[in-house]
Amino acid sequence: MQSNRHPLKIGLQIAVGDVFFYGYGCAPGTLWLANPMSVAAYLARTSPAGGQGGDAATLDIIAKAIYPARDRTVDHVDVIRTESGVADGAAIFLIDRQFVLFVAPFEHPDAADVQRTAMLRIAESLPASLSRTLLPIIGSGHFEERSFLVLPRCTALSAGRLGRFLDKKRVADDILPWLRDLAAWKAHAPDDPGRFIASLNALIRMDDLPVAVRETAQRIKRQLRDGAIRPWHVPMHGDLWRNNVMRRDDGSLAVIDWAGSEVDGYGIYDLVRFKQSFNIADARYRSELRWYAELMGGEDAVMAHLLGALGHYADRLGEFPRERFVTLAADCYALLNSGLSGRPHG
Repeated sequence: MQSNRHPLKIGLQIAVGDVFFYGYGCAPGTLWLANPMSVAAYLARTSPAGGQGGDAATLDIIAKAIYPARDRTVDHVDVIRTESGVADGAAIFLIDRQFVLFVAPFEHPDAADVQRTAMLRIAESLPASLSRTLLPIIGSGHFEERSFLVLPRCTALSAGRLGRFLDKKRVADDILPWLRDLAAWKAHAPDDPGRFIASLNALIRMDDLPVAVRETAQRIKRQLRDGAIRPWHVPMHGDLWRNNVMRRDDGSLAVIDWAGSEVDGYGIYDLVRFKQSFNIADARYRSELRWYAELMGGEDAVMAHLLGALGHYADRLGEFPRERFVTLAADCYALLNSGLSGRPHG
């Protein structure tokens, strides 16, 4: 969900000289100029105690995290942002023109740690071929009680209409096969349906969801109990929209913001969200769904994965507004139905 649900929303874009440095999770085309505030000054301004370390001490902490061999110091710090539109949004700094430093806000001091833990959990659980879209963690640590994380600098996808059009196929050609690989990873090891059923129950309890969604959840639940659907859990990013797909310096793609991810997730939600954000061609979307239906054992099994994911998040809304979730769930359900039936969505 592109929302305040995830513990760490990272991103913005700044210009330094003639070079654009794009951050994470930002709306392409948003331009922020460098701010002279240092990391230490930011910590002092946003901590009730005023912060305890000066510039030299703060830069030394950053240098130890990025350059553990202690063979160099931090020479350049540019501010990407120090304010966020969400309560747990990180302050973001560009370090030595090649690394991005995320500093958790005082009110949510573990936000960067949450992101780091999620990235490590996913990376350690997947074979190297499936974790290829993750960025390496350059460094991490704490400024007093506040966590920070350092990742490589990446570039946002194109902001203009033509660039977005050209990006669509290039990104789909990379991301869609990766999603297939994730779904097929444990395809021959069905899991106990208990968690799927618990997630469906969460949807069934939501009286403000469309009747069709709740009735379908009831039907899928019966099939799971009867053994007609034999599900397995699939690694799931959970927020696979345009601003969470970045381009590395070598041109390869990286997926960011893994705070809401699940190693044992559900295998269709990311595809539907990708379709929503990138608006891939209907024919290609239907082709993908046919592949998933064959892999999973039918269209109802595909629906079980989507509703399983939605129910998983229904039980974990946190600060995400319920009414927005209801709208999101209804739209995802309708988009999957339209793809499976071949009828236009909306």
